[in-house]
Amino acid sequence: MKILPISAALISSLLITTAAPSPSFAAQSCEEKACIELYIQDGRIVIEGRRGKGPTSTSITTPAPSKSAKPKVSKKPSTPRPTTSPRVRTTRKPSVKKVIKPKVMKSEAPGFSLVDKLVETIPTSGIAYQPSFSPLIKTPVFFWCDVPTAFTKKVEILGEIVDIRLRPAFIWHYGDGVIFATRDVGAGYPDGKIQHSYSKPGHYLIELVTSWQGEYTIGGVSRPIPSELVTVAILPITVVAAPTRFLN
Repeated sequence: MKILPISAALISSLLITTAAPSPSFAAQSCEEKACIELYIQDGRIVIEGRRGKGPTSTSITTPAPSKSAKPKVSKKPSTPRPTTSPRVRTTRKPSVKKVIKPKVMKSEAPGFSLVDKLVETIPTSGIAYQPSFSPLIKTPVFFWCDVPTAFTKKVEILGEIVDIRLRPAFIWHYGDGVIFATRDVGAGYPDGKIQHSYSKPGHYLIELVTSWQGEYTIGGVSRPIPSELVTVAILPITVVAAPTRFLN
């Protein structure tokens, strides 16, 4: 196992995620082809696009006040009937409601624009070690994480395909002052390359700092991700000493 010295300034810089400002499409022409911007905000990837020029056109539907016109129906005068003729009932004609169509008012702009926004999250890391129960002092402990060695994602926004490719780098803090930097995700016994031996028994706090770097491609043109994505995972570990036994 190789231990790499790392300065405190490098560690503190990895723990800070830069939030890039929201994109501005004012200086770009987005009429024929959508303008796409990608930036980091709150530890997530934000993809924002715009197509067109000018404000979006809106339509407002204002219904007219509902009024029903009921025509008056007068009763026919009753005429005397002979007592021997059968009794005939008179029915009223149903009232007819006049339907008034609502007026539609449209406010149109000379041009319109369509804005869309997507937010993508990255995989979080989980820590594991072996032996998983009461590892001994002066005995190698194997560490690993469940983060993929590469993260790829294709998203479509306003008809444009954005291809994102990220790769992680890891910094292990074993809790006893030793730090190890690697791009390996690690593995269990016996193939794992991330190993550490504790010299004293006690309770330690394992901290894994994962920083993601990469690029994104739009229309065959690749650009670097503007800033790093950093996640931190923490897991406690208890290391014990083996009992001493005397044999004859």
